Amino acid sequence: MRHTPTNIGFAGVIPLGISLTLLLCSCGKDSPESKSENKNPNAAQPTPLPKASLDPVTPEDQLDLGYKYLLGEEIAADHKKAAKLFRKAAENGNSNAQFALGCLYQNGQGVEINYREAVKWYLKAAQAGNAYGQFLMGLSLKDGSGVPKDPTESFKWIHLAAEQKVEAEHIEVRDQLLLILTPSMIEEAKRRADQFLLYQGVGSN
Repeated sequence: MRHTPTNIGFAGVIPLGISLTLLLCSCGKDSPESKSENKNPNAAQPTPLPKASLDPVTPEDQLDLGYKYLLGEEIAADHKKAAKLFRKAAENGNSNAQFALGCLYQNGQGVEINYREAVKWYLKAAQAGNAYGQFLMGLSLKDGSGVPKDPTESFKWIHLAAEQKVEAEHIEVRDQLLLILTPSMIEEAKRRADQFLLYQGVGSN
């Protein structure tokens, strides 16, 4: 990943690059930098999307079109439309859309910046077992971004994300926290993580 934190002492809020990079990774997209590096000026222009594709019904299709609007793929970029589509899919229980909507609120893309609203959607995604949602929920709790600081609960979510082995960054941040937190805090966080897995299960959309 391009934006790996060199330390975990983030100031105030989650850095913009982290949530944006994770947002792209969660949908299997390249980062904006790599996208611009790989752009071929001689490549054929994409065929415009049919009108039927612009009114998706399922959460999965709403999420897919939302990313197209967000990234300007096959259609003109429109972050407000992306946010509306992510919200539709998120309200229908799609954890990837819940995570994506949280990122938009975190960064002020298509919506006004609102850290509390970002945390609301990160938590929904995290509770559904989404590793990206768990990681950013953990960072939010660590930094006090939209929610009071809680190092134990923060480690719980970051540990859950790391255990899914979706991103190396999740593991790296978890391992850095292991060097900082007290043994009792780590033990309690892992107990909570085990309890979550026992009663909630893991299964993102």
